Amino acid sequence: FVLVVGTIEPRKNTALLLDAWDSLPGRYRTDFDLVFAGPAGWALPETLARLKRGQNSVRWLGYVDECDLPGLTRAATVAAYPSLYEGFGFPVAQAMAAGTAVLTSDSSSLPEVGADGCEYVDPHSSQSIASGLARLLDSDSLRRQLGEAGAATALRRYRWNICAARSLDLFRKLGAL
Repeated sequence: FVLVVGTIEPRKNTALLLDAWDSLPGRYRTDFDLVFAGPAGWALPETLARLKRGQNSVRWLGYVDECDLPGLTRAATVAAYPSLYEGFGFPVAQAMAAGTAVLTSDSSSLPEVGADGCEYVDPHSSQSIASGLARLLDSDSLRRQLGEAGAATALRRYRWNICAARSLDLFRKLGAL
């Protein structure tokens, strides 16, 4: 399955991801589900209606407890996060840490977060999102390569002790400590 984690809201680009999924040849929807894990948030009513219908192998789990997300993420074939805007993109870092191949946006903070551990797409183009999904779903070797690169990046950059040390360094440089 392709996993999408996050609150359902316009900037997460759920509607365009659903359009991209619907545009893929039927064999993808036969072999994979598109699974959304996250509360409704302030999604547009038509987007929520599409999720609730569950057509074309789309599943909406609603809110998933934080303690269940690591296992769900590790079990996914691909993690998709074609967000229009992110301050950081925690689900991308979580999927990378789990060794799961990630499809995400080529804009906002996401290329900085993902480094060489993600497949990047134009979040404004359903064709770009669909092509990226197809590339990942068709290639075990690409998924493995991205999963390994993502896990290495997460280990090198996103462990709590490293993040804390970097924050402390920044505060010292700013003269706050």
